[in-house]
Amino acid sequence: MSQQPTINWRRIAWISSIVMVLFYIGISFFFDYGSDLYNHYMPFAKGCLDCGYVPYYARWFLAPLALLPKSLLAWPIWNIIMFAVLFWLIYTLDVNPLIVASFAVIGQFWLGQIDIYLCIGIYLILKHENPLVNGIGLCFLAIKPQIMALAMLYLLIGQPLPVLAKMLVAPIILALLSFAVFGIDWPVRWLTNTESLPVHMWRYSALDTWRFGLPFIWIPLLFKQRDLRIVLSIAVMALASPFFGIYTYMVLVLFYPKWWTIPLSYAWVLFIPLAGSTAMRFAWILPLAIIIHICYTNWPQSWWAQRQQRLAN
Repeated sequence: MSQQPTINWRRIAWISSIVMVLFYIGISFFFDYGSDLYNHYMPFAKGCLDCGYVPYYARWFLAPLALLPKSLLAWPIWNIIMFAVLFWLIYTLDVNPLIVASFAVIGQFWLGQIDIYLCIGIYLILKHENPLVNGIGLCFLAIKPQIMALAMLYLLIGQPLPVLAKMLVAPIILALLSFAVFGIDWPVRWLTNTESLPVHMWRYSALDTWRFGLPFIWIPLLFKQRDLRIVLSIAVMALASPFFGIYTYMVLVLFYPKWWTIPLSYAWVLFIPLAGSTAMRFAWILPLAIIIHICYTNWPQSWWAQRQQRLAN
């Protein structure tokens, strides 16, 4: 009896993901969107420091956006670059390529967002043991400190002094250069400008939850593993920062690649009959589920569980 060929689900997932991304890129040539790219990040990269609502030093990271053409081709070109980097990360991290179907990735594509930079930063932190490289990763995360501040802080806490010193080399150089170029008072000017950040439907979820999520920012400290701390820190910030857009959930589905995160990224759709056009405010279901799942499945490795075990012994 001849052996039945097995189905290569991995290959099917890759083919499906590539087809989806080609579809995304294809329609971007015919639609006039990418509002965040055109209205915020491209002007910021070209010198309008108050346009991007990100720290001034982020201009050095976003400098390639200044090279994009002043036409409707900028959005498709940025999508090609963004998805190329995302596919490289998916391949390198060996995660499910179908995460490109998650609502967060679609949000990144549709708005022309830049959270692929955050993904690069986390990759440099999680996949490299060299603390100098980790420090460069911190600089990438600092592009959006309103989202990544907790992950950055908890990454530094508990590090041996020699390692900590090396990790801080790149961030300190970045900070000193920023003061030299933009002035010693640029953080004040930046923070003052962020007060005018318009309320966006993609932030409805965080605006609803941040008061309730703020008391739980200590949760990542329960675990010593670097990957768990970072993912938990980002998931907690999704609930505790009023500036967290649900398109940034792309970071969560990439670095916590459980199959259920993809359909759960659309859980808010179930609330459309109840909330109508504001149903996105229920998107907090995804980061909350990730927090619960990490804590439940890894509880024996938590600081509290190990302490209880030591007391029992």
